[in-house]
Amino acid sequence: MYLKKAEIYGFKSFAKKTVLEFEQGITAVVGPNGSGKSNIADALRWVFGEQSMKLLRGKKAEDVIFAGSDQKSRLGAAEVMVYFDNRDHKMAIDYDEVMMGRRVYRDGNSEYILNGNVVRLLDIEELLFKSGFGNTSYWVIGQGAIDQLILRGPGAIKELVEEAAGITPYYQKRERTLRKLEVTSVNLEQARALTREIEPRLRSLRRQAKRLEQREDLEKELRDLQINYYGQILQGLDTQLIEVDQKLEIFEKQLADVHSEIANLSKSADAQEKQSKERSDAYKKVKVDLEVLQKARLGLLEELATIRGKLKAEEAQAKKNIVIDVENLKTKFKTAYAKLVNLFKNFDASEAVRVQGLFDEVSKIFEGAESAKNIEDVLVALRKEEDRLNHELENLFAKISKLEQDFTAYNKEEEEVKQQLFVKERLLRNKQELIVKTSDQKNQLAIEQARIATRKDSIEQEAATALGPEFRKFFPDHRLNHQLSDLQEKIAKLKKQLEMIGGVDELLVQEYKETEERYMHLTEQSGDLEKGVKDLKTVISELDEVIKKEFHEAFTKISEKFAEYFRMLFSGGKATMTLVREQPITPTSASPLEGEEEDEDFPPPGGEGVREGGVHKLEIVGIEIRATPPGKKLGGISALSGGERALTSIALLSALLHINPSPFVVLDEVDAALDEANSIRFGKIIGTMAAKTQFITITHNRETMRQSHTLYGVTMGDDSVSKIISLKLEQAAVYSTKN
Repeated sequence: MYLKKAEIYGFKSFAKKTVLEFEQGITAVVGPNGSGKSNIADALRWVFGEQSMKLLRGKKAEDVIFAGSDQKSRLGAAEVMVYFDNRDHKMAIDYDEVMMGRRVYRDGNSEYILNGNVVRLLDIEELLFKSGFGNTSYWVIGQGAIDQLILRGPGAIKELVEEAAGITPYYQKRERTLRKLEVTSVNLEQARALTREIEPRLRSLRRQAKRLEQREDLEKELRDLQINYYGQILQGLDTQLIEVDQKLEIFEKQLADVHSEIANLSKSADAQEKQSKERSDAYKKVKVDLEVLQKARLGLLEELATIRGKLKAEEAQAKKNIVIDVENLKTKFKTAYAKLVNLFKNFDASEAVRVQGLFDEVSKIFEGAESAKNIEDVLVALRKEEDRLNHELENLFAKISKLEQDFTAYNKEEEEVKQQLFVKERLLRNKQELIVKTSDQKNQLAIEQARIATRKDSIEQEAATALGPEFRKFFPDHRLNHQLSDLQEKIAKLKKQLEMIGGVDELLVQEYKETEERYMHLTEQSGDLEKGVKDLKTVISELDEVIKKEFHEAFTKISEKFAEYFRMLFSGGKATMTLVREQPITPTSASPLEGEEEDEDFPPPGGEGVREGGVHKLEIVGIEIRATPPGKKLGGISALSGGERALTSIALLSALLHINPSPFVVLDEVDAALDEANSIRFGKIIGTMAAKTQFITITHNRETMRQSHTLYGVTMGDDSVSKIISLKLEQAAVYSTKN
């Protein structure tokens, strides 16, 4: 990689666009004083991000913009574009040619450009660091600043060595890591402070949340017990209600059956009683008639007996007197006949007719007898009639006997009917008593049903209060068989525990969750930050080891090459580089100045001295140079002459470039203080190093010009604008040979 081209427009005296093309090797820029040669070095320093206006020989940002002249007005912006040949891809970007640029405006705005894209200064610096450029400026040595390499002090020399050692990126990474460690430590402390602040409140909230968890467990257990308790009670009450309803249905059916039986019995009894009453009336009348008939029969018998007695007497008298009192008999017979007719008139019509017929015949007989003249015939007829009457009376007596038998049978039947009616009446009384008893039982069941329903309503209200309006859906389908007394005892115990725990505010629960999340987040952050601190310390420790190792190696090599180049430039003499350490913290600490042979104790930046947060402070603070030219005894750099300081600085620069060749170096009149002999030595040295480093030298020295491959001449006209004239010395040598 090398600098291929630079385009300058509006930068200081380069008011017009100026293009400088460079090749590998040495390019010399020459011209009279004040022509603007050093502005080329300033332009290269500026385009790579230089922020110090002092190094750019200005006071403010707009001082780099062409200020104008009598013949040309000032410009509003300045820009510098440089092009690198990156075919070896030493610059860490995937381009064969890399363009970097910087542009500034008079209003103070500026921008950096990389391959046509606007980027940050940090992007430019990181790319340069990765490409071998440092943040110091030994690759751009300004006019009259060559001796500043050794006069700026041990600290600046140390920085040059570190840059040459290639550990500047490690320093920057270490610095960024330290800043990150500092920020991380602050954040860690803040996180710990917040954690400590939150912990008391979190403990309080955790206790309440634990109470809530305990309460939730107890409530869940209580809910399960209440489900079992109320479910079992309601299942029992439902079963009881079903049983009572079934019993009520049975009693209703029994009452209906009994009422039906009573109705049937009552109907049958009424009909039988009515029939019995009708028969009883008829038989009572017959009974009365029979009694009357019996009395009449007795009277008739008595009368018949009298008649017979008289008949016998008459017969006897007739026999004596042969005189029969027919008229008297007739009268008596008619009287008996009338009585007999009267007797049978209300008893039986057919019998009465027959008796009437009988008496008619008797009457006819008597009537015939009146005319009979023979009383014997009358007596015979009377006896015949008497026989017939006796026969008829016998028949009548038989019928009366039959009626008496029937009446006796009726009485027996009447007794049986009465007995049946009594049985039915008793059965009716039993049924009525059964109705009363069943009604009482039914009423008791209705009362029990109402009591169970009331109990059920009360339990359902309790269950709804405890479990919610849809409590029945929580009850199991199977029948529960828990002891209600045990369940009730457990429920009471859990309620008492819940009362002792008390209520927990939901806002506190939400606060606990938020505080817990925040605490866990801070704890995780603290853990991450602690891990980050540990990792950062590990990174710093590893960087310290790398810096220590590479600095030691680079310091040793640079010290050796510095002594070698010093002897080469001075044709002898002696030059050394010595580490400068911090003042000892304890009386037993090492001396501030120690030889390089003690580099095994060399600590990396961040050092081994005082610990702060587990990180070491830097103990080595610089590198002191001691140079003794041949034939002199000098103690320090300040005793050297200007030329000697320039040569010593060139020796140091050569040592640095030998160890870490820069892609290119700009030297602005570094050989101004050298005599001809030293100029020759200087020219040979840069000629030797030109194989590795591209040199752009601004010089008045002929020997330096002779070592160059390309020569640029800078002039300035009356318009105060710098102009460039280029010449390739090889082509010029060929041209002069031909001529």
